[in-house]
Amino acid sequence: MTSATISDVFNAPAKAVFKVVSDYSRYPEILPEVKRISIIDSGPDKKLVEYELQVIKTFRYQLMTYEKPYSEISWKLHSGDLFKENWGKWTFRDLPDGKCQVDYNINIKLTLFVPGMIEKKLVEVNLPTMMRAFKEQVEGIA
Repeated sequence: MTSATISDVFNAPAKAVFKVVSDYSRYPEILPEVKRISIIDSGPDKKLVEYELQVIKTFRYQLMTYEKPYSEISWKLHSGDLFKENWGKWTFRDLPDGKCQVDYNINIKLTLFVPGMIEKKLVEVNLPTMMRAFKEQVEGIA
């Protein structure tokens, strides 16, 4: 199991950050490796979201997401061919001056055999790029 955490301060309130991060259909515009998103099922505080990623080859997986408006989005693996395990959460906390503390934590285990050190490095290298992409999106529209 590989775990990683990243944090940043966005120049936007938590409500604006939450709206961008919870708009799964826009992920292909924000993250180049995300080729397609489908909302399979949706309820008042949860969604079953299917992701299609292109990373060397195409992978599909589904995450069940749980939303606490403007403060947290958590998820756990529902099915897929890339992960044995995938769970984590985004948290959003308003700060003074209209800013937001954003924390992201992920825990994964891949179905492919990848040595733990390499798996961890892959996750740690990609997290800053992902966080920067969301920050640019949020701050560009806030």
